[in-house]
Amino acid sequence: MGLFSFFGSLFGSKTTNQYSAGGGGIIVSGGGGSNTTGEQRFATTLAINDSTMLRQLQQANKYRSIILEAAQKTNLPAAIICGIGSRESHWGLALTPPGPGGRGDFAKRPLRGARTGLEPNDGPGYGRGLMQIDYDWHEFARTGNWQNERANLLYACTVLNSARSFFEQRNVPATQMLRAIIAAYNAGATATYGCISAGSDVDCKTTGRDYSKDVLNRAGWFQLQGW
Repeated sequence: MGLFSFFGSLFGSKTTNQYSAGGGGIIVSGGGGSNTTGEQRFATTLAINDSTMLRQLQQANKYRSIILEAAQKTNLPAAIICGIGSRESHWGLALTPPGPGGRGDFAKRPLRGARTGLEPNDGPGYGRGLMQIDYDWHEFARTGNWQNERANLLYACTVLNSARSFFEQRNVPATQMLRAIIAAYNAGATATYGCISAGSDVDCKTTGRDYSKDVLNRAGWFQLQGW
C-alpha cells in the first residue's frame, strides 16, 4: 500500500471543481449514505467519462457489498474506500496477475526482520491484494488470506481505524482528520503525525506527496458514478 502509486493527473481531462478547493470536501446536510454524519461530497478533476476510471468502476462494482461493509466499519464514505482501492491497485487491474490475488510493488528492498532476501520470502511483490497490504509491515500479508477480497478489504479497515484512534489520541483537528487517516494508510500514522506537527501538509511523507489529495480526487469521481 506504500509504494504502489498512481496519479490522478494522468487520467483524462479536467472537470470544473465544484466543491472546496482544498480537496477536503464539504458536508451536505441530509445526505445519509454510508456516512452516519451526513453525505460528504468531494471535488474531482477527473472527467466523468475517463476510460481508465470507468474500467476501475466496473471492477469496484463487483465488490460493492464488501465496500459498503468496509465503509460502515470505518465510518467513512464508501467513495473513500473506492478511492483508496483505485489508488492502490486500480481495483485489481494493475496487479500481477490482475484481480484480488494479484501483487504489486515489485521494487527490491533492504533486508528487514525475518525476510532473508531483497524480495518477500514467498516471491516478488510487497503489495498484496486489492488494497495492497504491505508484506513487510503487516503479518496479514505474510500469513493471512490476503487473496480473498473481503478479507483484504476488512483488514484495510483495521489499518484505517487504527490510524483514526492514533490521531484522536493526539487531538488532531477534525478539519485534518480525514486526510490524515488516508495519508496514514500510505505513509503510516507516525510519519503522518510528524508532518502535521511540523506544520507541513499531511501528504509530506506519502508516495508522490499527494496520496490523500489523490484519493479524495478519485473519491469525488466515484461519487459522480453513484457511490
